[in-house]
Amino acid sequence: MSDHVPLRRLLPAALALALCSLAPAAPVLAHDVGDWVLAPWRDSTQTFPGVVGGKSGSSLTIQFDDGTRETRISDEVRAFDWRVGGAIECQWKDGNWYGARIRWLASDGLTMQIRYDDDGTIERTTTGKCRSPN
Repeated sequence: MSDHVPLRRLLPAALALALCSLAPAAPVLAHDVGDWVLAPWRDSTQTFPGVVGGKSGSSLTIQFDDGTRETRISDEVRAFDWRVGGAIECQWKDGNWYGARIRWLASDGLTMQIRYDDDGTIERTTTGKCRSPN
């Protein structure tokens, strides 16, 4: 028996696959209470980690990991996506923000080890002292 598949049987599947690849992917939005998210704080262009603590229409109240709280429009909020090797910025003891890479994230989701880009210093810190860069 031949392994040949008639072209007329392949065309519908190929067409469906091609059409799916043209459709825009839906953005991943975190809208549920309890979701861990990244959101801007006040007028910042960077995003900070927090948890959705409340929801009213398109407004989300974010409880940031540093203990602050703010209400944001849901379109400004995205799912938390930090991973080992990812680029972030963390606040050093002098109060300034410096580029770093995540070396590991603890199972508690808050504690992590980072390595600063400028001098290679390795530090254990928390997500509440870090943010996503622009």
